[in-house]
Amino acid sequence: MKVFRSIVIDAPIADVWAAVRAFDGVVNWNPGVTAARMESGSPTAVGSIRHLDIADGTVFRETLLAHSDLEYFYSYDIVEGPLPCSNYLSTHRFIAITDGDKTLGIWQGEFDCAPEDEAQLEAIVSDQIYRDGMRGLNDYLTGKR
Repeated sequence: MKVFRSIVIDAPIADVWAAVRAFDGVVNWNPGVTAARMESGSPTAVGSIRHLDIADGTVFRETLLAHSDLEYFYSYDIVEGPLPCSNYLSTHRFIAITDGDKTLGIWQGEFDCAPEDEAQLEAIVSDQIYRDGMRGLNDYLTGKR
């Protein structure tokens, strides 16, 4: 299954990337994350593992698979989490919008799941994690959060 969400962020790409480039910095801007810490490695080192505590009481453990300060993206997988899926791979990417000094945020993922879980995962991953996370990032960067 593939999922995708995009949003225009009302901040220049340098500010956006400064907020998101650290793998454990998600707690600062994502309203669904209550705590984040690095279990191993550093916040920008490929192979590092982060531990996320989620507002609903669940936990995710994720591995940083790729990270680029030049291309403004990172990719990760889920090592452990409550979602009924496997082979989860996600990329969070940012592109400068030069008209208005804004940023296009793109968050996409791919994973395997049972057909009966597709609708639930579409809502959770696409909307609650990706869309709502990027809305939280926009709010954080514009002072609304």
